Amino acid sequence: MKDLSYTRSLVMNTSMKEKRLALVCQHFYPEMVSTGMHMTELARRLRKHHDWDIIVYCAQPALEEGEEEVPREMMHQGIRIKRVPTVGNQRESLVSRLFLALTYLASTIQVLIRDREEYDGLLVTTNPPFVGVAGWFISKVVGKPYIQLVYDVYPDLVEQLGVIEKGGVISKLWEFTTRLFLNEAAGTVVIGRDMAELIREKLQRKNYGSMHLIPNWSDETTVRPIPRDENPFRREHDIGDQMLVQYAGRHGKTHNLEPLIEAATHLTDQPILFQFIGGGDKKEKLQRMARDRDLENVMFLPYQPMEKLDTVLAAADVAVVCLETRFTGVSVPSKTYGIMASGTPVFGFLDEESEIGRTIQENQCGFALEDPSGEEVAESLANLMDNSNLLEEMGNRGRQAFEEKFTLSTAAKRYDKVLSRYIYGEGLGELEPSP
Repeated sequence: MKDLSYTRSLVMNTSMKEKRLALVCQHFYPEMVSTGMHMTELARRLRKHHDWDIIVYCAQPALEEGEEEVPREMMHQGIRIKRVPTVGNQRESLVSRLFLALTYLASTIQVLIRDREEYDGLLVTTNPPFVGVAGWFISKVVGKPYIQLVYDVYPDLVEQLGVIEKGGVISKLWEFTTRLFLNEAAGTVVIGRDMAELIREKLQRKNYGSMHLIPNWSDETTVRPIPRDENPFRREHDIGDQMLVQYAGRHGKTHNLEPLIEAATHLTDQPILFQFIGGGDKKEKLQRMARDRDLENVMFLPYQPMEKLDTVLAAADVAVVCLETRFTGVSVPSKTYGIMASGTPVFGFLDEESEIGRTIQENQCGFALEDPSGEEVAESLANLMDNSNLLEEMGNRGRQAFEEKFTLSTAAKRYDKVLSRYIYGEGLGELEPSP
């Protein structure tokens, strides 16, 4: 167990004042995508229900053409947001994204030192991947503990993408840095059992007990089941009685979405519509595949407003989550929990032993295929088209499992315990380490 002498000295303070947290993450409100959405929801809940005074250190949102920058400092539902200066753009070249990550790290360290009297500990994400260094640096220079939240495992992710050579000089340096900030953290949070296995390999044995599994979530006050015939999103896009197979989210390099287009080719004579919502590196390729095949049963839509989230997710008859098996454990498709909240069956293109593969099977809320072909996907969907009762049963089981295990309230309570333990020394012995 790590030395908690600093945290114990703060226990008396928490009975007299709010608990004070610095949240370090590149994306935050109003950038409500990916980690930005999850960290915004978590901060809101910790502030409102668990008495945390939170300062967020983030970057400017990625802006569309014509959009204006948001204020450098602002309040959002009682949360102080401070946007640090950066150079670069996450939507441009690799070099530009690297400059953005490094300047975000340098600026964040500077303001964390300046504001050191305004917080008692830090929660640090892995977005961007180097930012864990800020937690390590502040713990050494300022003496404040940090909890490392792992959303993606580096350098494993970029090695699998082929961005860097596995075992090369950059890889070894990156691995050293990752192991440094993981092992110097007061505690570590992972979001999947498969991820826990990878992170354990990077931790020293003495730190195994300070790693905790807290799955991601969906906000139970936002997403709920909506009957298909009452869903305004289905009416808006004239879905009618067609079976709607939906993928909503980032079309990224780790997402094996091509089998959906191939499946659509096999099912052109069936009342089924394949709907892609969002954007990313693969969107243009997918659109070209659909166009070259003259597919009229494929629809592409941009990201939808957050206020439509419940109707979008509940509109589908089957919702797809995907992650190529070679990325198992390095990332977790957390959109799954919103799908379960909406009462929609989950169709996973991923490793059956991954966190989401196990979740689907344990709760019987859908089905999973490992790196499927388009023909396999088409066959599975064809078998479901005439089995509305099975779809309804899987959706209901998913909703029940969500209510029991994957709500924002459940996650916030667990984060409150982890943060209180490692920042203030409260609740020692109450938390079980990750499996």
